[in-house]
Formats: sequence, C-alpha cells, structure tokens
Amino acid sequence: MWWLIILGIILAIGIGLLWRSHYECRTLSVTRYQVQSDKIKKEFDGFRIAVLADLHDNTFGEKNATLIDAIQKEAPDIIVIAGDMVVVKEWKKKDFTVLKNLLWKLRDYPIYYGSGNHEQRMELETEQYPGWYEEFQDILKRCHVNYLKNESLILQRGNAKIRITGVSIDSQYYQKGSPKEMDSNYLKEKLGLCKKDGYQILIAHSPLYLEQYEQWGADLTFSGHFHGGTIRLPYLGGVMSPQLQFFTNRDKGRLKIGDADCIISGGLGTHSINIRLNNLPELIFVTLVSTENRAEK
Repeated sequence: MWWLIILGIILAIGIGLLWRSHYECRTLSVTRYQVQSDKIKKEFDGFRIAVLADLHDNTFGEKNATLIDAIQKEAPDIIVIAGDMVVVKEWKKKDFTVLKNLLWKLRDYPIYYGSGNHEQRMELETEQYPGWYEEFQDILKRCHVNYLKNESLILQRGNAKIRITGVSIDSQYYQKGSPKEMDSNYLKEKLGLCKKDGYQILIAHSPLYLEQYEQWGADLTFSGHFHGGTIRLPYLGGVMSPQLQFFTNRDKGRLKIGDADCIISGGLGTHSINIRLNNLPELIFVTLVSTENRAEK
C-alpha cells in the first residue's frame, strides 16, 4: 500500500504544479528599472520606455485588457518590442488576432519593434508559412508601428538625440545547443558603424551576444528570447532557454556588460512548452536618468 501513497503524493504535486503554471502564465507582473548615463542628455531626463517581448499570442484579460491598462497607466513616452510577439510554428495556424488587437489599442504610442526568431521565420520560410509575413507587415503599417529590421530611427529633443536600432541576426545564431560565435565585424556589416552623436538603444532579441552588442556601440540593449528560463529556482535562476542553454545568467534581469546596460525581459508568453514556474510574465518599464541634468541641479 505504501507505493499507492507515494504515487498519490506525486500526482498531487504534479497537479499542483500544473495549476500553478496555468495561473502564472495568465498573471502579469511589472518590473521597473532606472538607467542612468552621462550620455543621456537633460532633455531626455525622465524619458519612459515600456518594453514588451515574447508575447507569443498570450492574453491577459479579454483582448489583453489587463496588459493594455498596465501600459496606459504608466504613460510611457515610447514602447519597445523586443521580438517574438507571435507563434510561428508548423503546427500553428496563421492567426494574428492577438497581435492586431494589441497594436491597434496601442497605436497612439510611438512603437519600435525589433525582429525575433519567430518573425524572422515567417519572413524566410515562405513555403512553410505562405502569406504570413505579408499580413504581419500590413498589420504593422495599419497600426503605425516602426519595424526596425537592421534599421535605426532618431528621437530628438532640441539638440539631444536618442538613436533606436533594431538588429535581425541570422537564423544560425538561434540554433539549439552550442550557440554559434558571432564575429566581431558581424554587427558592423549588418548595421554599419555605430554613430556617436546620441544615446544608442539597441533592440536585439537574443541575449547571447551582449558583448558583441556593447562592442558595436550599444549604450542600452533590450533583449528577450529566453522566457526567463521557463522554471526559476532559488539561487540558480532559470532552468532552460529555448536554445537549450541551462542555468544561464542571461535569462532575465539587468546586466552591465562593459559600459552598456542590458535589460533582458522574462517574456510575456510561452510556446511549445507552455510552462512557467516561479516566473511570472513580465512587462518592463525603464526610466532614463540624465546625470547631466542632475549635475546642474
């Protein structure tokens, strides 16, 4: 009879963990950061950025009302999307309803959208996903979204500038297992030389190459991709990334790489393995702080 007791305990734990995971996948958390730099001019002191990543068609409330309300209450100056807002898999039917509803509700904000591996997949694998990328692009256009695929845009207040760049790295850098090394000239070939006439924000979906982003010239990098490590353990962090890296320190949070600040979103959704434990979906707000402004005060 003892084995029945053990089996019952295991089943009860399993059911409890599944219930907890289901709850977490639908429960939004908010993380706030302040980023301070002498490269941030006083005109941009207090500038606020909402950061979304890895939604993967997830919803919080009816038609994402909870997520939209959380963004609107914070009243950010811009919204940055660090990729993978949809699920692009061979088992998934084409359905952009969630993305379209969300972007339409947020269309009054300036939105800067960087490519993730799922957006890249629909663009490159056209036989597997016919018409996906064209519909995706049409939605972005209708919702006034700036899609930065190896492109930059400048925000300007007076003589002060913030340059926002989105990089789309090649699919080989998303291969599972041992990550491919990135050549030191790769980003220069993709993006050109980093200009030094303003504060440089880089939207780069994968956090595996933070050193290369900093060497290119990024002052602040926004990444995602790792979904917070799926399951987070005390002291050890996230267990596994989608590329099968285990217990990496790049699954979630803020890192300092050289002179660059790097913020990695834990993501808003899941796909394939729809599990989150000790790892609530994360909406991020970043406030830029000018040391120039503070010095004058």
